Amino acid sequence: MDSSSGFKRVMTLVAALALFTISVAPLPAPASPAEAQALLKWKSSLGNRSVSSLSSWTPSPCKATSSNLTSHLIYMDLSVNSLSGHIPPQIGFLSNLTYLDLSINRFSGIIPPEIGHLTKLEVLHLHFNELNGSIPLEIGQLHLLDEVTLYLNQLHGSIPSSLGNLIKLARLYVYNNSLSGPIPPEMGNMINLEVLHMDANFLTGPIPSTLGNLTKLRELHLFANKLNGSIPLELGNLKLLSSLILYNNNLTGSIPPTLGNLTELTHLLLHDNQLSGHIPDEMGNLRAMQDLKLSGNQLAGPIPSSLGNLTDLVLLHLHLNHLSGLIPGSLGDLMNLEVLLLSYN
Repeated sequence: MDSSSGFKRVMTLVAALALFTISVAPLPAPASPAEAQALLKWKSSLGNRSVSSLSSWTPSPCKATSSNLTSHLIYMDLSVNSLSGHIPPQIGFLSNLTYLDLSINRFSGIIPPEIGHLTKLEVLHLHFNELNGSIPLEIGQLHLLDEVTLYLNQLHGSIPSSLGNLIKLARLYVYNNSLSGPIPPEMGNMINLEVLHMDANFLTGPIPSTLGNLTKLRELHLFANKLNGSIPLELGNLKLLSSLILYNNNLTGSIPPTLGNLTELTHLLLHDNQLSGHIPDEMGNLRAMQDLKLSGNQLAGPIPSSLGNLTDLVLLHLHLNHLSGLIPGSLGDLMNLEVLLLSYN
């Protein structure tokens, strides 16, 4: 295949796949033709499916060929189309990719383990497809990853412990799948993690105490799973946390007083578990709190008067517990309070 025909075929691929932006680096040396064939084979597998849009492409100012075009491909965005079929294993040939977005399509089948060959990848978006199978262990080889979005698929199986290798990862979204098994304690090694959303799955077992190592974490969402055991004391180390959402699990034990250390917390949702004991006085330290929901547990004892310190509080749900005693007059200081539920105590 001569250079001109190869270039035309790759450009045909670009038009067929849609929303496809390419950045090409200078060409220091000829590249392997195997990488060129990777995209061409994918184009053939997709056939003539309709697409919704096409963005610009930018070739190198020097003479382009099919092989150097793919070998230097660093940015690939096919999101928000109607693409279907499987993600081919040949994706692993695109060894210089730093950004891969296949989200909001109809891709099905597994995430190919060959994705682990994309060792320069920084962003991986596969959300809102029909992918099934498990999260491949090989994702743990992508040490430069900053963001991974796998939510709204049909993924099942356990969360691989190899994710703990991704120490540069800042955002991980795997919610709304069918993932099961325990949360790997190795996830406590992801020390740069800022957002962790694993809600709406079938995860079981305890919340690992190692998550207390994630001191950059701002959002921890584990709700709507089947987690059990107690809330780890170590979560009180997450001083930057603004959102801790653990509702609709099978958590037991008392609310740890160390949660009172989370002075940036605005949303604490622990409702619909099996928590017991008293509401700790330290809850009154959470002065940024806007939404505090502890309902649907087995909490007992009095409502602490320290809750009157939560002057930003808008929603306070304490119903469906075993609380007793007087309603503290300090709750009258909550000038922003819009909803107070104390029924069924």
